[in-house]
Amino acid sequence: MLTLNVPGTDAALQHAVETRPKAVAEWLGRLPFGSPADSAQQLLVALYALNRHALGADERHALLALYRPVLARAVASLETLLAESGVPPQTQQRQTGTLLRQLHIEHSIGYKQALLAQANRRLGRANPKRTAELTARLQAALRDVQTACHLTHTPVPVGLWQEMHQIHAFAQASNLADTAVDDVPPPSLAYRQALLIALADPPHMGHAELAHTRLYLEQFAARALLVATPVAGHHGFPIRTDGDAAPSTFAASPTPGGLWLDTDALCHHLHDTAVRLRTGDTPRRIGLPAGMESELSQTLCKRLLKQWGNSAQRAFRRHATPGSTLQMVAGVSAIHRLLEPAPLAAGLALHETDKQAAADIEPVRAAPAMVNTSQWTVDNDSATGLALSGTPDAPLNLKVGDPLALRSDAEAGWSLGVIRWIRMHDARQVELGVERLSPQVQPVWVRPLRGHRMASLEPALFVPGLAALKQKDRLMLPRYLYQIGMDADVLHPPHQYSLTFGRRLAHTPSYDLIDFTLIEDEQP
Repeated sequence: MLTLNVPGTDAALQHAVETRPKAVAEWLGRLPFGSPADSAQQLLVALYALNRHALGADERHALLALYRPVLARAVASLETLLAESGVPPQTQQRQTGTLLRQLHIEHSIGYKQALLAQANRRLGRANPKRTAELTARLQAALRDVQTACHLTHTPVPVGLWQEMHQIHAFAQASNLADTAVDDVPPPSLAYRQALLIALADPPHMGHAELAHTRLYLEQFAARALLVATPVAGHHGFPIRTDGDAAPSTFAASPTPGGLWLDTDALCHHLHDTAVRLRTGDTPRRIGLPAGMESELSQTLCKRLLKQWGNSAQRAFRRHATPGSTLQMVAGVSAIHRLLEPAPLAAGLALHETDKQAAADIEPVRAAPAMVNTSQWTVDNDSATGLALSGTPDAPLNLKVGDPLALRSDAEAGWSLGVIRWIRMHDARQVELGVERLSPQVQPVWVRPLRGHRMASLEPALFVPGLAALKQKDRLMLPRYLYQIGMDADVLHPPHQYSLTFGRRLAHTPSYDLIDFTLIEDEQP
C-alpha cells in the first residue's frame, strides 16, 4: 500500500475552492499571464486550497487536467525570470524561486492524492490505464520539484527521494512501470530522468546547462535502462531504493534489493553527438530537441558523458582547514576595479587614439565604483581547488562559472579562481566549490580592433603563465569581446602592446580565457 505525505482537509478553506470544471477553466483563462509572479501566486493559492478540499477521485483528476497546461506556462515564465539568478539571490529572485518550488510541490500533492485514491480504493478494481497515467504524472511532478530546487540552489524537500523510490516500486509491483498511456510516457521514464539529473551533479551546472540537460533527457532518457544487476562492460550506477537519498556517482557496487541504472547506450549517444557537433553537424540534423544550441550542447555532452559514464574520483585529496578564511570578489569587471592601480603611468607611449582612450578612463579611475569584498570560511583545500562556506550579508548573485579574486588576508596577493559548484542550505548559508586558475592576476585594458582604432577600451584580466606547468600567459575577457583571430591593443602598465586573439582555452557564461600571439610590444 502506498503511504505518501499529503495534507489533511482544512474546513476553513472549503468555501474558497472552485470545483466546477467550467468555472475553473474560465478563471484559468483570465489569469494575468503578462505578470508571471501574479499569475503564479494566484495558481498557488488555488492549488493549495484544492489540495486541502475533499474531492472524489474522478473530480480531482478532471481538475488537475485543467490546471496542468496553465501551470506549465506559469512555471516556464518563472524559470525565465530566474535565468540570471545567482546566490544569495536578490529579494525578488528569492520570491520567484519560492513560488516556483511551491507551485511544483502543490502540483505533486494533487497527484499524490489522486494516485492514493486510485491505488488504495476499497471497492472495485483499479483501472490500470488510469493508475499508470497518475503514477507517471506524479513521478514527473516530483522530478519537477527536484529540478526547481536545483534551479534555485536549494536542498530538495525531505522525503522526496523516498517517495520517488516508493512510487517506482509500486509501478513495478503493478506491472505498470513501462506502460505508456496515450500521450503520457511510462512511469519509469520520469524516474530515470530524475536519477540522471541527480547523477549529472546539478550544483556544478548553470541555468542554461540544466535547461539543456532537461531537453536532452526528454528525448533520450529512455536509452538508460533500469535493471536488477549490472551488465559486464557497461557503464552504470547502483540505485539504493531503501532510503531518502539521491543516487551518487561515487557509489560503485550494487546494493541488495536495489536497482542498477545502465547508462551504456546513453553514453554512446552522447559520445556520437559530441563528435558530430565538433565536426560541424547542426543540432537539428543530429536530432537534438529545439532549444539546444550547438556550442553549449557540445561542451554539455562531454560533461554528461563524464558524469554518466564513469564513477567520479577526486584528482587530489582534500584537506580540512579549520578556522581559515578568505576574502573574495566576483566578476571580471569587479576584479579589474579591485586590482587596478592609480592612474596610468606618466610617460606611457600612446598612439593619439590611445591617449584619448586613456583620458576617457581617467574620470572612472578618479571615482571608481566601490568594490566590496565578502568573507568566507575555507572548509577544505586541495592542489586544484577549495570549498568555501559563508553567510553573505548582501545579495551577491553568484553563479557557476563566475571568476573570483581570492586572498587570505590584507597582506597577501590576490589569486584567481572560478566557481564550479554552488549550494544553498537555507536563505543565507551558501557553499561554493572553487577551482584554482592562477596564483596571480593583473588588470589590463583591451581594445579590440574591428577595422578601426576608435573602439572603446574594455576591462580585462592578464593571467600570467606558469613555467613549471609549461603554461603561457593568457587573457580573461568578458564574454562579449572574444573573436578568434581578432587583433587588439592592450594597455598593461607600464606596457602597451598589440596582439592577436588565439584559441579559447576555457569559457563560462561570465568569461572567455584565451591565449594570444604578441604582435608589437612598446616599452615605456
